[in-house]
Order: sequence, then structure tokens, then C-alpha cells
Amino acid sequence: MPDRSPNVFVLTVDSLRADAYEAWMDKLAATIQGVEFRNAFATASNTGSSMPALAAGVYCDRVANATPNLKLGESRDDDGLTTLAEALSDAGYECSLWSDNVIFGAERNYDRGFGGGRTGTPNWKNRAQTLVQRTGSDRLFDACRWAYFNVLGRIESAVASDANYYVSAETHHRSVLDALEDTSGGQMHWIHYMDVHHPFEPPAEYLADRPLHADRRPEELADLSSAAIVRNRGAGTSDEDVEDVEQAYLAACEYLRDRIASFVETLIERDHYVPGHDVLVFTADHGEGFDRELHGMLGHTPTPAFWDDLVRVPLIVGHPAWDAAAVEYQVSQIDLIPTVLRALDVPVPDSAEGTAAERPSDLRRERIFFTATGPYRTYHGVRSRSGRKLFADRISDSDSVELTGDDGDELDRERVLLTRVEDGEETIEFERDLDARTKPSNAADRKHWRELHRRLCDARGEVATRRFDAMLTDETVAQLEQLGYVDNIR
Repeated sequence: MPDRSPNVFVLTVDSLRADAYEAWMDKLAATIQGVEFRNAFATASNTGSSMPALAAGVYCDRVANATPNLKLGESRDDDGLTTLAEALSDAGYECSLWSDNVIFGAERNYDRGFGGGRTGTPNWKNRAQTLVQRTGSDRLFDACRWAYFNVLGRIESAVASDANYYVSAETHHRSVLDALEDTSGGQMHWIHYMDVHHPFEPPAEYLADRPLHADRRPEELADLSSAAIVRNRGAGTSDEDVEDVEQAYLAACEYLRDRIASFVETLIERDHYVPGHDVLVFTADHGEGFDRELHGMLGHTPTPAFWDDLVRVPLIVGHPAWDAAAVEYQVSQIDLIPTVLRALDVPVPDSAEGTAAERPSDLRRERIFFTATGPYRTYHGVRSRSGRKLFADRISDSDSVELTGDDGDELDRERVLLTRVEDGEETIEFERDLDARTKPSNAADRKHWRELHRRLCDARGEVATRRFDAMLTDETVAQLEQLGYVDNIR
């Protein structure tokens, strides 16, 4: 073992669903001698709602404070939470955060405890998109989006080494490896990748063997993915187009997979990560959905919606005291922060809602819970180990970019669902409007409904809170706009 303090690496991918990496996870687990959790779940279906669990070990309603605006306090004195970075900094670690996701950065105070890195600053493309969206014109938005992907983007790619909409994995990796030079342990580096977040921009070689319905350049597919996902259910987009968008997404996942594999191998070659001594976590903040008939949406908005495609995520933990293994039982990301801190003999904050695991089996949960905040209220869900789920969600009937107006009752429908996941397929067992009082007529479904509802109420509260008195602030809307969330966020 090296004669230095442990290093910690947290690698989180925005919008990476579990099944995209199922064929590769055992290889990554073997490389880092880690434990692969094959049924791991995020606590929410969108970054703003899932990041509190990843960063501080709490469900998002601890951050929301009865409003739809998810933002940490400026310090522990403001919200009573201690983040992973703060706990490690207190223990003497040098912590750096690398991401240009504005939600996971300084604007929401997620830079607490980090002394270095690159965090959440919108680039010119993000800022330009925000200005166009503020006009409220669908036609102008579509024209500018087309011009970026088909004209400006092509020019930029010819003259710049990193011309993607978001900072690429390679750029983050170079920065982290440079920062690790001449260090002697005690480093924590968190990279939050945006390479598989829409607009999907995989290199052409990763699209070459994909079964596309139409011959499109990568820029055209990126444009198509942006057009489909920012509009609820991909209004005006054919089923064949949606299938091509999903292929672009999977190609982006494949591209990122290769970049991460190379990065991890380099960490090992340079002794920055030594199995049995250092800690490495690989996971995602949420997944991505393309079944618009089942989900009533594309991508992962409008939120929340706790479909397995959106909440089941990859998870590998390289833990100094754990042998390499693959386990099938379901686990929740709510337990990650306490477990990482315990592995490093760092005190677990009292604010953490999860449980520190001494061994992988300690993470097994009979039921896992979801909590996400939308523009009107907070929604909850529960999943049993048998694959049955009870949760609330909302779907929108809006076919256009909605940035103004009232609370949109006429456009949104809120509902409660009982679903079942079997052999990777999720089906609806029972559905009702949120305010209705009906229960399943089938005896078995009614039994599951009542049991899951009781467990949910005991642990998290009702399936949905009352409507917020406050709405999204201009600051929150601007942050969402920079990430392309323009549909029905008001």
C-alpha cells in the first residue's frame, strides 16, 4: 500500500441510465476492484432533486424548504447540512469539483467545501440560448437552435479543440490529471460529466454502426435531440426520429465509456488510485427516457417521474475494505455519502439521512424512496424489492416552449401510478388522477397499493405535497434555461 493518505474520486454522469452500461460495468468493477451494484437507484429523476443526496446525503425536500427552488444555503449555518466536500475538507482533504452544469455549481452553493476545479459557469452557448428563450418565440428559438448546430457549431468544431455544447470528458480528465501531479494523497476530485446530456453530440465514428432511420450528420442529430427533448413528448417528432435520438444518446454513452475507461486506467498507472487503499465511486444523477407513450415525456422532463429508466443508475464503489463483487439487491444513493465517509474514517455528519455501510450487504434495502420537486409541489415515490412502485408524477399537454403564464393547470395533469418492473420492462398496473380517491379493483393490486402507500407515508409523507405558495424564481428559471429545460417550467 502507498505511504500516503487515500485519494477519493467521485465520477457522476448526468442522464446516464443503468442499462446503457450493463455490458461494461463488470469490466470497470474489475479494473478498480470494486463492487458493482446492479440495482442501484437515484433518489430522484432530475439533477436538481437528486444532487442533494449525492452531495450531502439528504433527500431534496431538506433543501427545498417548502419551495420549488432547490438551493443549498451559503454555509452549514444556513441550512444545517454538511456536504461530502465539507466533511472531507474538515478532515484535511483538498477537494475539487469539475463540471459546467450550472445546477451543480456555485449558483446553488454546491461549491461548498471545494477549493479548486471548474464549477457551473455557463459558456457563451448557454448564455445565448437563455437570451433567445427569453423572447418566448418558438419560431426564433427553433431558427437559432438550427443555426447553432448546423452553422456555428460546425465552424467552431473546425477551429476549436473542444467545441461541444458542454465541457468534454477529455478536458476534465486533463485538468484532474494535471492537478494530481506532485500530490501526495489526501485529494478528492469530483467530476460531473455532461457528455450524455442532451443535445447528444457523439463523434461520427460512434454513430457509424448505429441503425439510424435517416442519414444524418452528428450536428443534425444533436439538433434533432435538442428539438425533441426540450418540447414535451417531442411534439412534431416522428417515432423514427425518436429512435434515432435514442441511438445518438447510446452512441454518446459509448463514447463517454471509452473516455472514462482510459481515465481510470491512467489513474491506476500513475498510482493516484490504488485498489484497496483509495476510494472511487462511479454513478449517475438520474437516467433518461425515450418511451413517450409510457412516460408521457422524453428525456427526463417535465419532472418528476420515477420510472426505472429515469431513476435506475449504474453504481460501482471501489472501497478499501471490500472485495470485488457484483450484487443484485436494490440499493439507494441516499446511503453513498455516509458509506464513503465511513470508509475513510471521517465522521458522518448528523445531517445525513442515509446509513453508513460496513459491508456491501448493509446497503440492501427492502424499499427505496424517491423525492423530487417540480414547479408546483414535491412528489414522492417508493419501490419494493419485488419491482412494484407507487409514485406521483405530472405530464404536460403543452406542445410549445412555455416560459410565461400562470401555474398552467390547463396544461398539466398530475397522477398517481402503481407500476411493476419485470425482466427490465415497466408496466402500469393502476393509474388515477392525483386528487382522486379510487384504489385498484384487483385484490392483489389493491394490497400492493395499500402496503406501498403506508410505507411511503411512514417514511416520506404523502405521494405529493400541497401546492407551493411560491413559484420558481427568475434565478432558477435562468439556470434551467441554460441547460435546455425550456418546456413548461414557468
